[in-house]
Amino acid sequence: MSIALAPVLLIAGILSASQFAADVARSGPKPAVQHLIDGGDWGRVMGAIRGGSADWIALAPELARGADAARGTELTVALAAALPRAPSEVLAVVDLRRGPVLGVQAVCGAPDGSHAPQAHAAYVADAREAVELLPDVAAVGRAKAVCLKELAQAR
Repeated sequence: MSIALAPVLLIAGILSASQFAADVARSGPKPAVQHLIDGGDWGRVMGAIRGGSADWIALAPELARGADAARGTELTVALAAALPRAPSEVLAVVDLRRGPVLGVQAVCGAPDGSHAPQAHAAYVADAREAVELLPDVAAVGRAKAVCLKELAQAR
């Protein structure tokens, strides 16, 4: 009986990143993202990422694999918005191969929606400072360098 209730609970709303990760493991990324959307949680998750929530940022690759183009764009923008707050977490999930959703160029290029239009210069300065303060460790070193280059061009 509990197996039959699991999909109903998922559609009712995914409450945590760990529940989403379990849904990805069970169903795959596309159905898990659809469960987020159907449960009305997609916007909340994007808000959590924008706010720098490490657990949701870490799941960005799974979110990207399950998202359609429009939702992928929302994810890119949310990650860009998180860059000044959680630079190491964001750089840990970016793609150095210029992917359309997680590509370092897309995320670090200050895409529209990642900041208020009148606050572009402030956003770029904050993001640049946050990324510059990261230590040059192997895990984020190359992503850090490419991100700083993209932020410099975002002016």
